[in-house]
Amino acid sequence: MIVLSNLSIFFPGKNLLTDINLNIGDKDRVALIGKNGSGKTTLLKSIAGIFKDYTGRISTSGKIVYLDQYRTFDGTTPFEYYSKVADTPEKERMVRSILKGLGFEEKDWHRDISTFSGGEKTRLHIGRLFLEDPDFILLDEPTNFLDIAGIHFLKGLLLNFRGGYVIISHDRSFLRDTCNRFLEINNEKIWDFNMDFDSYLVERKKLLIQQERELKNKTKEIERLKTIIERYRKWGKSNEKFIKQARNKERRLQKLLDELESTTLFVSEKSDKKVKIPEPENMGYVVLDVKKLGFKEIIKNVSFTLYNGEKIAILGPNGSGKSTILRVIFGLLEGEGKVVFGHNVKAEFLDQFVNQLDLENTVFEELASEMEMEPDYVIRSYAGRFGFKNEDVFKFVSELSGGERQILALAKVLLRRPNLLVLDEPTNHMDLETVEALEDALKEFKGSIILVSHDEELIKNVCNRFFVIKEKTLKEINSLEEYEFPQTEKNNQRKSNVEFVKRKRLKNQAKKLKETIERLQNKEKELLKTLEKVESELLSIGSDYVKAMELTEEKANIENEIFSTLEEIERLKEEYNKISSML
Repeated sequence: MIVLSNLSIFFPGKNLLTDINLNIGDKDRVALIGKNGSGKTTLLKSIAGIFKDYTGRISTSGKIVYLDQYRTFDGTTPFEYYSKVADTPEKERMVRSILKGLGFEEKDWHRDISTFSGGEKTRLHIGRLFLEDPDFILLDEPTNFLDIAGIHFLKGLLLNFRGGYVIISHDRSFLRDTCNRFLEINNEKIWDFNMDFDSYLVERKKLLIQQERELKNKTKEIERLKTIIERYRKWGKSNEKFIKQARNKERRLQKLLDELESTTLFVSEKSDKKVKIPEPENMGYVVLDVKKLGFKEIIKNVSFTLYNGEKIAILGPNGSGKSTILRVIFGLLEGEGKVVFGHNVKAEFLDQFVNQLDLENTVFEELASEMEMEPDYVIRSYAGRFGFKNEDVFKFVSELSGGERQILALAKVLLRRPNLLVLDEPTNHMDLETVEALEDALKEFKGSIILVSHDEELIKNVCNRFFVIKEKTLKEINSLEEYEFPQTEKNNQRKSNVEFVKRKRLKNQAKKLKETIERLQNKEKELLKTLEKVESELLSIGSDYVKAMELTEEKANIENEIFSTLEEIERLKEEYNKISSML
């Protein structure tokens, strides 16, 4: 059990959490969500006992392990490091299973750990957590250094884990499969959504709509009271009753103002205005032609052609050569083969661009250098599209996290109107909101894309062609599922039968949804006609106060019904589009 009592965490000039009271159960499977810099990592370190500069109290029971606490190795090789805690036959079997599952080949099991990369060391830490007999696990961005197969293996470890965990992750597919409670740090508070991922997204949206409606009603009531008070004060010069009424209304007004001031709002991080992604420059039909590419013993005979508007994903295990292919194409590594860019292709490799950001510039200055003819409000609106809102546009690049630098580089590079964009693991160290901003931008981008990523949802939502590295070369597959779950001919037939039934059911659902949407749209039209009629009557009734009150009330009811209808249409359209994309 983890209990937070009146917990507050703050740094000079910035409050992260204020007066938090929260219980996390022994078996809870929790995702911790929030913007970069909102305090997610600091909170995990506080629970783990690493960060202690907070007020309030944190009570824990059982053995809690945190990913960052194993930065030193008490073994020379991976096998020795794992064997230190493998004190039962079951754990000895798990050692081999975990090492294989996390992408370590048997030849690496007895290699000196000092020769491993930072990502490989992190994967070793993750695996050992499950041999430590913990009661509760705290994981901070565990998928950053895992390929898709490794992520699936980690999902299995977590789902079979007997205790509870809290995970910070930007990987939506990973969170959807592993967590059933979502804690969001928002506006210095923790908002608790005890439900699955998709329900959390729906409830989050409902909360924002409800808050907006309540805020609008209170603001409207405040303005009404101010007007009435002003009139009573004016009339009260000759009548004490009006003065008394004014005082009563002032007390009511003050109560509303106090309520507004004391209410902590769940803040929407979405930009109010949709700023379009600049159109890429025109280019020919063939964007890139790669023939028999090779580099040392890592890749060989890699050939593919990229066409205008295609967005391709390159898949493969860690260390299989995905990044090598990109670097050979762009001349960062000298390899074999032929690389030909098409007519008028303007390519940008995002990794190169990140390194070109000036650490002493602000976000605003970096974007303004590419938007010299635009007024400040346009630059700020564009920055907001990528998650830099309000005062965040004046952050120095040196203050930004790795994920924030990636999205800033993308925002800036798109202003140069490239028609070929190349991205290598862009979501590493991004928060969930930033990943969504990245996805929106890549989906809207009308040029071609080459994407290397382990984020399944990003790949599915952005890419329309898929390549996988097999036996050191590149082969095209029909879908991401084909890469993840290779099927025998028999299994393919079984899968085909299941898919037929599933598609038929989905088509029926889509048909019913479409009919319901059309019915609600007709209802909306009729309500708008009725509203227009009532508003017309209001203008023509003259001094009939009773009739005016009746019509005003009727008008308010119709407006509420129109809003509810539109809200339902929007919800059903989202559901319809989701089903349509599966067909």
